[in-house]
Amino acid sequence: MKFAKTSLSLAVMAFALTACGGDDTRYVDRVTEVPGDTVENPVEYMPVDGHVLGFWVMDADADCEGFCVNDYSAYGNPLYALDGGYQELETAPRPEEGGAVGGVLGFDGTYQLSTRENSVLANTVIGEAFAVHVRARSAADPQGSVFSLGSQGALAFDLQMNGAAAVLNFPNQARRLVVALGDAGTWQELWVGSDGNHVTVQLDCETVAEFDRDAGLPILSSQATGAMVGAAWGSMARTPFQGDVDLVRLSGSDEANLFCPESD
Repeated sequence: MKFAKTSLSLAVMAFALTACGGDDTRYVDRVTEVPGDTVENPVEYMPVDGHVLGFWVMDADADCEGFCVNDYSAYGNPLYALDGGYQELETAPRPEEGGAVGGVLGFDGTYQLSTRENSVLANTVIGEAFAVHVRARSAADPQGSVFSLGSQGALAFDLQMNGAAAVLNFPNQARRLVVALGDAGTWQELWVGSDGNHVTVQLDCETVAEFDRDAGLPILSSQATGAMVGAAWGSMARTPFQGDVDLVRLSGSDEANLFCPESD
């Protein structure tokens, strides 16, 4: 996939779009037990501001030609379903219930989701400070790419997973991190955050890997990047993922791990 050379100013875009927020607000019921009663209070789930470049909870967008997953960030970067050769699918995926606030998509290695070259994300340099949230599960043996970023055919970031471990690749930093997962087939909540110099990986709110940035080299990429769910970015989709994906969130700031409950 090719990208325009012009990068958007995230500072300007964030200021302009923060006021209007995302095109929908995601809520989850927080249950409060009181004597003799149960109270459900809807609270905003992972609030969206202008720094959030993509927030995908696997809900189908009815306005797309063909199947796509809606982006609940302010920038509107849908993920379009294509086969391994980037061709239209004969049969569209069908989201199921069971996500944290939205749908769940099952990946069997026959398709992936990706942004288009005219999307805001595909024309944006993310920068050195960023955060990635992924909630997914797999019981498969082969490693498959849950979420990846790439530019002009070059891979910038790749998060792979199977039933036993997650592998995080940062090609421009020559880093490969391996994280042991919990029980196969159960939901795994992974957060990757960078303050610009230090990268931290958390699994279920526990730090499981980290490294310092090698000076002079980008952590992700110095170019604009597109996003892919279900395979590794490239001219042909690689390392297809086998499992379920609940949500993926990408931010251009070092936001905290939103999977972790706030301390009382």
